[in-house]
Amino acid sequence: MNVFKYLKDSYRQIVFFLLIILITDLVLISSVDLKKSLLDIFYLNILFFFVFLIFLAIDYTKWRNSYKDLKRALDAGENIDSFIPRGNRLEEILIRDIIELKNKEKLEETEKLKKNLEEINDYITKWVHEIKIPLSVCELIADKLEDEGQYDLSKELIQETERMNFLVNQVLHMSRASSYSQDFIVEEVNLSSLVKNVVKNNMNLFISKKIELEMGNLDFNIFTDKKWAYYVIEQIVNNACKYVDVHGKIKIQGEENDESVILTIWDNGMGIPEKDIDRIFDRGFTGENGRKTTKSTGMGLYICKKVADQLNFNIEVSSEVSKYTEFKIIFYKLSDYLKVTKM
Repeated sequence: MNVFKYLKDSYRQIVFFLLIILITDLVLISSVDLKKSLLDIFYLNILFFFVFLIFLAIDYTKWRNSYKDLKRALDAGENIDSFIPRGNRLEEILIRDIIELKNKEKLEETEKLKKNLEEINDYITKWVHEIKIPLSVCELIADKLEDEGQYDLSKELIQETERMNFLVNQVLHMSRASSYSQDFIVEEVNLSSLVKNVVKNNMNLFISKKIELEMGNLDFNIFTDKKWAYYVIEQIVNNACKYVDVHGKIKIQGEENDESVILTIWDNGMGIPEKDIDRIFDRGFTGENGRKTTKSTGMGLYICKKVADQLNFNIEVSSEVSKYTEFKIIFYKLSDYLKVTKM
């Protein structure tokens, strides 16, 4: 938006002015006595140039003021709606028309994409409910095998069925990633009841690896969405079970301060390498541990972080390789649930 850019854009007007001056001078020179009028013609040219420079400066100032805010917004990647030129010049009218047309095209494209995503989500939801039927049958078969004394086979089948159920539920939750806020119901929830349900539904993981579970005081009430809070806690507990060795240990406890209720989930598993710890909430990131065990999809903690951001609670993690991993879920007492918005 400098003066050289303006002069380059205005070169036709400048050339036109110079031609007018040249023609005027030629006419005056040919029609009067040169000796008597040369100085007058020179003064006249200076006057013309001075007036032209004034008009040029005024036009440049208007031109710069019309577009400088728009240019700054474009360079900064800001929203340009409030900086659209409002003048009646042809180029300003064209800019407004182009922006309006592109906004209309983008809106139509967005609506089409939204409709396609809704169709995919509907299909995934139906598929999840359909796949749960054969999984339930597998659970019945496992129970029958146990009744027949085939305990090892029944145990393995139950473990794999539970893992499939866990992954199927993860697919269902992921399909709702674009509309979490439409699924939120914030209410008062007892933390102890929530954690015990998680442990109960993952009991076979604890039993199969003979994991020692230590539970501290959890008798606190939190304000959150029960279903999604359950999902976050289950993801972290499930990960703890996956990454501890046989006869490992998991500790779950709560504490309260003036601002929040903090749920701590600690395990003595393989730990998270320092180079991975800042990326564990990234979409699709499996890390060194995920590649070792081949049990990670890289989506569980990603969804947890998105849910936490929308429900205004926080997840902190600390770890040391081969020693421990500790997750802290911080449920704030004064969360502004009016800020729960669509992702």
